[in-house]
Amino acid sequence: MSTAIDGGVRAAFRAIADVLIPAAEGMPAASEVDVHGPVLDRIIGLRPDLAERFFRGIGAIAGLPPETAAVQLNAADPQALAAIGLVASAAYYMQPRVRELIGYPGQEKRPGNPDETPEYVANGMLQQVLDRGPIFKPTPKA
Repeated sequence: MSTAIDGGVRAAFRAIADVLIPAAEGMPAASEVDVHGPVLDRIIGLRPDLAERFFRGIGAIAGLPPETAAVQLNAADPQALAAIGLVASAAYYMQPRVRELIGYPGQEKRPGNPDETPEYVANGMLQQVLDRGPIFKPTPKA
């Protein structure tokens, strides 16, 4: 089993990623946002725990039509298909075009104000817990 992201791996991933994430309702297919490009290398680098299952699955489907590959891999090795699906969805949602289409700007810095009363205190949620009092059961003595 190869663990290099070469042209064959990218082509097989691109094909099955389009089965898992097709174009629909104004959203692009996975290959339209280049999930098989440099972002694939980044995700495998960030999630080495997925690499073995990802490459095992890609190796098993090489040369198969994408729909057949997805069905066969789901039956034979669902963990590999799950790893491929997780890599595909991560790559998809990391793309600026997709984030723009769903209205997600990415993580933003939102510093807290230590002088501001937290909402859960201001809206009374915490007071309900304080009014109720402790409800734990003590552990038995040894």
